[in-house]
Amino acid sequence: MKIAIPTIENKICSHFGKTPFFTIFEINENKEVINAKKIENSPCEGHDGGQKHTAGNGSTIETLLSENVDAVIFINMGQKSINALSNRIKLHHTDLKDVESALKQFLENRY
Repeated sequence: MKIAIPTIENKICSHFGKTPFFTIFEINENKEVINAKKIENSPCEGHDGGQKHTAGNGSTIETLLSENVDAVIFINMGQKSINALSNRIKLHHTDLKDVESALKQFLENRY
């Protein structure tokens, strides 16, 4: 199972679509992390020619789907992102800001 968490400065980013990075954890059948990697969230590369990116559309969703994630742990996520992802992967809301604590909570309750 692959679990993605929007991260900034080793904490969970409070806004899914504007996170600079996703940390993707690969979990084995014993609920152990066997691999972790950090990937850039392409909409967060800044503004393109003075135009704002549209959070939740296109690249963020495509990035996660291309990484074959099974679940996303998030604090806040826009409705467009929820709609785009909810039929494809598990969405887990948390109020925790600590990545390891949120991952542990997910694995204890959802896996």
